[in-house]
Amino acid sequence: MIAAPPCFASPRRGGYAAPARLATACHRAEARMLQARGVGYTAIIVRSLRDSMDFYQRLGLTPIYVEPNRDDPESYCALMYCGGNDSFIMLVGPAEGARVSIAEAQPGVGSMQYLSFNLSRDTMMEIWHEMSNAGVSGSEEIVRGYERLVFLEDPNGVLITLTAWTTEPPPGMPRALVLARAAAIRERESAAFVEDSHIRQAIAELVRDSRGPGGTPPPSNN
Repeated sequence: MIAAPPCFASPRRGGYAAPARLATACHRAEARMLQARGVGYTAIIVRSLRDSMDFYQRLGLTPIYVEPNRDDPESYCALMYCGGNDSFIMLVGPAEGARVSIAEAQPGVGSMQYLSFNLSRDTMMEIWHEMSNAGVSGSEEIVRGYERLVFLEDPNGVLITLTAWTTEPPPGMPRALVLARAAAIRERESAAFVEDSHIRQAIAELVRDSRGPGGTPPPSNN
């Protein structure tokens, strides 16, 4: 079993460790890290830009812009905003009426298995019902460890997962910190998987640790 990185081991007293602090801690622990602000976007090659944009708009994504592909004058790019902390996907497809031959995706090593969107459970089920009523094929809700998932397929055969945690962390608590603590709990228990029980225990421990020795809650950021 692979242990969690030591930089995730404990939060600072008087509040939850922020992601930037985690990166700093890793650097000080001589762990060489990419100092990225996050994943930029996932680019998906599509058969029809119009149909694909319609599909992702029904999922709740917002079109930001459509422009010619700088690398291929016979195709266009559409940037779609996913919400959250500046998350995007890029759809790349042929211009209307263009005769562009695009190879079908081949699953295997190096290919994308699925694209996952994080949602609240209520929002996940609302979107699932809306997409089902629109004729989009998908799975029933699946409980897998600490997650609840619904699988859908976009017009290009890309597998989409709508993902919600069974137990949501309180506001201001980074999910990376919760997952790292839950992984440490799992390791102590010699369990095979991170389960919802580990997530709940991790949240409880982080809340307790954030209160400090006196048992007082951390100061509000507001």
